[in-house]
Amino acid sequence: MSVSIRQLSTTSAQFDSELTEVLHWSSQTDGEIEQRVSEIIQSVRHRGDAAVLELTQRLDGLQAEHVQDLRIGPELMREAFESLAPDQQHALRTAAHRITHYHQHQAQMSTRSWSYRDAHGSLLGQKVTPLDRVGIYVPGGKAAYPSSVLMNAIPAQVAGVGEIVMAVPTPAGERNRLVLAAAHLSGVHAIYTMGGAQAVAALAYGTQSIPRVDKITGPGNAYVASAKRRVFGQVGIDMIAGPSEILVIADGSAPPHWVAMDLFSQAEHDELAQSLLLCPDAGYIERVRQEIERWLPQMPRADIIRASLQGRGALILTRSMQEACALSNRIAPEHLEVSSTRPDQWEPLLRHAGAIFLGAYTSESLGDYCAGPNHVLPTSGTARFSSPLGVYDFVKRSSLIEVSQAGAGYLGPLAGTLADGEGLFAHALAARLRLEPHTHSSAHEAQAPDAAWSGPIRADVRAMSAYVVQPGNGMIKLDAMENPFTLPAALQAELGRRLATVALNRYPGERIQALADRLQQFAQVPPGCSVMLGNGSDELIDLLCAACQAPGATVLAPVPGFVMYAQSTQLRGMEFVGVALTADFELDESAMRNAIRIHRPALTFLAYPNNPTANLWDDDALDRLVVEVGQQGGLVVFDEAYQPFSPRTRMAQLGRHPHVLVLRTLSKFGLAGVRLGYLCGPQAVMAQINKVRPPYNVSALNAEAAWFALDHASEYEIQAQRIAQQRQWLEQQLAQLPGVRVFPSQANMLLVRVQDSQRTFDALKARKILVKHIAPAHPLLAQCLRLTVGSAEENQALITALKEIL
Repeated sequence: MSVSIRQLSTTSAQFDSELTEVLHWSSQTDGEIEQRVSEIIQSVRHRGDAAVLELTQRLDGLQAEHVQDLRIGPELMREAFESLAPDQQHALRTAAHRITHYHQHQAQMSTRSWSYRDAHGSLLGQKVTPLDRVGIYVPGGKAAYPSSVLMNAIPAQVAGVGEIVMAVPTPAGERNRLVLAAAHLSGVHAIYTMGGAQAVAALAYGTQSIPRVDKITGPGNAYVASAKRRVFGQVGIDMIAGPSEILVIADGSAPPHWVAMDLFSQAEHDELAQSLLLCPDAGYIERVRQEIERWLPQMPRADIIRASLQGRGALILTRSMQEACALSNRIAPEHLEVSSTRPDQWEPLLRHAGAIFLGAYTSESLGDYCAGPNHVLPTSGTARFSSPLGVYDFVKRSSLIEVSQAGAGYLGPLAGTLADGEGLFAHALAARLRLEPHTHSSAHEAQAPDAAWSGPIRADVRAMSAYVVQPGNGMIKLDAMENPFTLPAALQAELGRRLATVALNRYPGERIQALADRLQQFAQVPPGCSVMLGNGSDELIDLLCAACQAPGATVLAPVPGFVMYAQSTQLRGMEFVGVALTADFELDESAMRNAIRIHRPALTFLAYPNNPTANLWDDDALDRLVVEVGQQGGLVVFDEAYQPFSPRTRMAQLGRHPHVLVLRTLSKFGLAGVRLGYLCGPQAVMAQINKVRPPYNVSALNAEAAWFALDHASEYEIQAQRIAQQRQWLEQQLAQLPGVRVFPSQANMLLVRVQDSQRTFDALKARKILVKHIAPAHPLLAQCLRLTVGSAEENQALITALKEIL
């Protein structure tokens, strides 16, 4: 049976009316559907869980006693992924990576907060924040759409949405593993096996068991589209999508059966889908038509394709490629293919399309599944004013305005005049009152005259908090994890003589490399690995970020953790992803693995022991995370700052994995004042990182002091043993105090939780004892203090003071 597809020409006098007929599609929903959707929404809104259960049973054939029976959590999603065949796992993971990578690029360009100060010192800007919770709807039933899961959930994940809830119908309880696996890779937090208008209503209004969301995205049938239209205003929605569309502009250079199959790729969706070909070559159009006739009988969905092409398809002869581009802009298609040997010549002429596919090798189907850009696109000509689904759909913008005193003096009269013109007296007076003398300056105005001027300083830098070092003169310092012991007098004198021989008029030379070689021996770095020195571990963290910096690059670490991971990441223009520890400060392995798969971090920092929690994590879990990061192509950095006090090290991992590094510092060894860190790793990796290291970044004096310390390593090892003994004594004493919880430690510090951390901190400070109040740093650290292990006398003073305070 042949295909009767329209063949039009732009030279025809009736072309405009013929094209209008082809493009016509009514978006009006059937009145009966509208009425039924209205009843469903009202039922769910007023009866909540009971309505969801009743409708799911009646419409989806899925019976459940409780809504929680409809819920699928992260563990079942992970099991679904792991049960897939290896080729399916690879395809899903690769598609998820490419989609994530694309949307990370998108996020860098369009979803950043910004601000500036004008000539009067007033701050003006925009604050961009992610939505708290979104719902994604994924069609189910006879067909499965894992690609829709990836395309809806991943940009939400990249945007930083707090919670992603998914609804998918599972008629008769049939769950598709590919859909669940895609949800696992995409960062979906929970799935509810419900569909139709009742799912949209439950997400929009919430029920006793289903959380209300801020926005709903994703395609669906007429009932879903009608429901989304009705709940808009209570929640945001992405769009009301019409039938799928493809428009191919061809210059006749590609094999005609390629173009025929591209037209089929949209026609097979449903009878209302639209496939159009624009071409200035009549002979080529005829060859494409012949290929349509030849290939159609072989298509499993031939009847749907035939109905689509006959009802809404067209092969259009244009005067030129330029005219084809102009006509395409008029149509504003969902998918636009430019099948040409010179797509770059025509792309600048194209202004309206959901997605533009350039070149004969760029089939639309690649964009549907795995190229990276989003396949949720505007239809029915709405590409004239709408955009593809993206990260920007999952964030919102707040204006920032901070007017200085000088700015109020300049803007006040302007605002007053305009408010007078509108007859709004209070508006005018509110502006003019700021012109009167005011005795109380704001904190900003109270600064030095030039403090408000920030010139070219980045807005994110201005918003950062500086690393605060507390003044400690005359105090018992138990706040900075320093070694409380000094060297014996004889060794101090010997160190002085050594430092006196350093040539300060020369740059550090071969002695620096010799020190690196010696540290390699001292730390028992495996063969095939090398050592790089840094001005403390902080510099090495920054150099690692610099070496891995790239558009969309991500750094991942458990939180709470060392603050410099996030700060160096931010300063290098990368994205930091923090994965929360459990309530007991243990690794959440499932959350870590999920974050690694979604974000594919360039760097994953694992402090071992952790700072500030001082605990060591399970080695088997760490081994699994190392493998996971390696599969995603990233580096793992074990930060062993507290290695002198730890019974375990990951140094042996360097010989087993080419992507594992170990970072250490001599600060906890007893050389906090020397500021020397060293990074160990495979020679091939270290050679690349070494390229970003500044020349002479380690001073000759520091290097000589470190060399001296290695000469007398036994003295420092004795000090480490004394600190460990004092830590054990301190743990026992703290555990006996009322209202104090002491967390396990394998470092030279203890994390404790007290009933009122601020009052305790202030009371200790009043007694000249300085500890670290870290409670505000992270919610898991609520009411927590970090105590450095001091000398026996210092620790006794701490316990005595705490007994008085508590």
